[in-house]
Amino acid sequence: MDNAYRSPAADAEIEVLDQAPVAEAGSDAAAGEEAAPSRVRWVILGVTTLASILLYVDRICLAEVLKYESVKQALQLDDSKIAWSLSAFFWSYALGQVPGGWVSDRFGARLMMTIYILSWSLFTAMTGWAIGFVMLFALRLSVGIAQAGAYPTSGGILSRWIPISQRGMASSIVAFGGRVGGAMAPYSTSWLIAKCGSWRVVMAIYGIVGAFVAAAFWKFFRERPSEHPLCNSAEQALISYGRPASASAATAPVHPAGETAHVARLVLRSPSLWLMNLSQFTTNVGWAFLVTLLPTYLKDGVHASDTQGGLMATVVLTVGMAGMLMGGRLTDWAMHRLGLRWGRSLPLALSRFLATAAFFALPALDSPWEATIAFAVVAYATDLGVAGTWACLQDVGGKYAGAVLGWGNMWGNLGAAVSPPLLQWVSLSTGPDGAAVRNWDIAFVVCGVSFIISGLSSLGIDATKSVAPGHDD
Repeated sequence: MDNAYRSPAADAEIEVLDQAPVAEAGSDAAAGEEAAPSRVRWVILGVTTLASILLYVDRICLAEVLKYESVKQALQLDDSKIAWSLSAFFWSYALGQVPGGWVSDRFGARLMMTIYILSWSLFTAMTGWAIGFVMLFALRLSVGIAQAGAYPTSGGILSRWIPISQRGMASSIVAFGGRVGGAMAPYSTSWLIAKCGSWRVVMAIYGIVGAFVAAAFWKFFRERPSEHPLCNSAEQALISYGRPASASAATAPVHPAGETAHVARLVLRSPSLWLMNLSQFTTNVGWAFLVTLLPTYLKDGVHASDTQGGLMATVVLTVGMAGMLMGGRLTDWAMHRLGLRWGRSLPLALSRFLATAAFFALPALDSPWEATIAFAVVAYATDLGVAGTWACLQDVGGKYAGAVLGWGNMWGNLGAAVSPPLLQWVSLSTGPDGAAVRNWDIAFVVCGVSFIISGLSSLGIDATKSVAPGHDD
């Protein structure tokens, strides 16, 4: 399969191939003209990562906007409507991933990724025109639909442009870009609102930035290395080196259409995948607090100022990025020492229990920065398990890793979609004067329990049980 293990010797060989001069195809052999591999693949990785950064900025910025009383009054939003506005994105994003990836396979990544970026940037800008809940809800659904195909398309881009031995590293860079965007969003949004004096202008700014990112992607990207005018034959050979004979640069689906039902049956019959689905769903019920309700809590729960709250939320998500970088090393280290079965499941479970402890500690913390530290632990613990989650899905998925990854990611985002209205429902009550009263401690307990369920289900995952034994290559 595409992510098959490669020996250190093979990795060293591709490193030498990357640096050594290679004869250009079509060159005059008699003249002995040689050329080193060009570096276009890194440009492709760069623009794909740039799109990932923007993806998360536009995904998370609304949570920061909705903490402002002036915005709530202008849009006539109560707590329930805010929760559903924040939830809307995740519903359409989760359900649109498989169709979004299919459309990119059908019409090409260059066209569709450009359309995706332009579309979600337009809808983000239009959010600044919202006049009420219905329009805001519809626009967030639209942003989710537009973004749904971005990561599946990015996966296809990397599979065609990155050598197989470097694909894991490239995937982590793109995922890390998303976390950078998520960390930037709270503080950059609050800072821009303070400078511009209007949240509507800030939404327009994000939309304009998106137009430039889309233009950059269209300019620099081509479907495959052979189509790029700056990608020489040496780089094309480097990218193709070590791939299975069945792997081609064609844009046709990896699996024939008639195999779809067979893959679905295999996926639905896997106990490990159902446990992973439960783990991802419940993880995101708790994690989504950080990207939806955290700005409101920092303002109303611990009385941080708008700008200070934006900085604190950025600190929380930045710490999470460190967990993302460490998670890959952790799961590989554990696998080599504990074997595939426990090397995948045990670190994942322990990371979820760490997040549980942080949430359960929050009711005893009073100061804004103490709470920020606890939320940072949640972010770190959650991201620490991301690499193990995706590695385990690849282990279990075998030759169907793409379908399995999409299936698991859908369940994770459904958990994020459920989170805001669920936490709003359990934590809000009516006071003696008829006003809504928020009990944040109840929300923290629900988030902590969701991570306990995630950790327990993770312990049952067996990465040695492929959905299609004997068909992993």
